[in-house]
Amino acid sequence: MCDFRIIEPNSEEGHKYTVQCVLTINIYNEQIFSVLYMWMNFVLAVTVYNFLSWLIFLLVPRLRYSFFAQRINTQHSVATVRTSMRVFIYDYLQHDGFFILRLIHSNVGDDITTTLLTNLWRNFQRSDKFTTADNLLGATVSLTATGNRGVNMRNDGQNGSLFDYSKSSTNL
Repeated sequence: MCDFRIIEPNSEEGHKYTVQCVLTINIYNEQIFSVLYMWMNFVLAVTVYNFLSWLIFLLVPRLRYSFFAQRINTQHSVATVRTSMRVFIYDYLQHDGFFILRLIHSNVGDDITTTLLTNLWRNFQRSDKFTTADNLLGATVSLTATGNRGVNMRNDGQNGSLFDYSKSSTNL
């Protein structure tokens, strides 16, 4: 309890008051906000760590390559398909594909990500074989002014899309 005196003008004695110094609710509020402060600092630290790890994975090419190489099921060893895998990772999927697949991996799990990556890898190999076969027959790859779509100009005069998705199917 706190005692204090209020002296009024033209009064020698004043009024004496006795009140409680600290409200009990303030003690509880202090404890609650101390816990909330520590929790917010913990969440901030975890968020900064998570952001930096995503940024490092996105910017360091070797980490992207190892992420994909561990999850792609190939019939051949990774060493035999290293160059086509590099083209697949750095040119075909690029940064946005890696970002989406890493989100899928963190939210759904390793099994779905492995299945999805394996199907993407098979589609890439099929399209790469078709493109290589067409280019060996004298095809030229050009970019059209509308939409920048890749088009194969075959010897028989037919135009075909470089990425014809009707020929491939993914089992998702």
